[in-house]
Amino acid sequence: MNLAIFPLQLIVFPGEQVNLHIFEQRYRLLFNDLINQPQLTFGIPPVINNEIYLLGTRLKLVKVVKVYETGEMDVITEGIDAFTIHEIKEPKTVNECAFAEIELLDNNPEYDLLQFQRLENLYDDFQSLMPEKKAIKTVKPSAFSFQIAHYIGLNEQQKIELLSTESEEERQDFLIQHLQTIIPSMQSIRETQERIIANGHFKNLDSFKFQKPE
Repeated sequence: MNLAIFPLQLIVFPGEQVNLHIFEQRYRLLFNDLINQPQLTFGIPPVINNEIYLLGTRLKLVKVVKVYETGEMDVITEGIDAFTIHEIKEPKTVNECAFAEIELLDNNPEYDLLQFQRLENLYDDFQSLMPEKKAIKTVKPSAFSFQIAHYIGLNEQQKIELLSTESEEERQDFLIQHLQTIIPSMQSIRETQERIIANGHFKNLDSFKFQKPE
């Protein structure tokens, strides 16, 4: 399958909405095609260490928010599914975007209910330790791993591993292991911060009560 690609320093997950500002001519032309042909899609393979990773997410155009006099535009896009890249076909001119020969990854949305509830509880525990909490407005158990992936402290390599995993049950297990590892460290840091803050407060403490001599 041939797919126009838009390499960015960004990892997108299926189901995720991404706001983009389109300013390069080649991508303005791409999005004009997407506007005129709604059935078309494009791909975002992440750029890591200045190289295009051979894995990405296929997206669709959801809405054009604004078109500027210059032809630039603000758009809302949404991830559909993940793919691997077999070959990148570089553009022939500066006004053409690159294409890639891709293969869509399978996605098994089945999940274990008890495992999902465990992950949901761990996510709540993690968020309770954050200064700014990120609540998921509409929880989708069959895609919960992708819904929370950006909000639990995964590094780039972990996000790539999650995107490449084709089973929701396996993805949820991966995130459970991650949260079970990171939460105790966060709790320890929080307790340390609380002790440091407490050391600067005026204290009203009961003194030690010595026994009266007989």
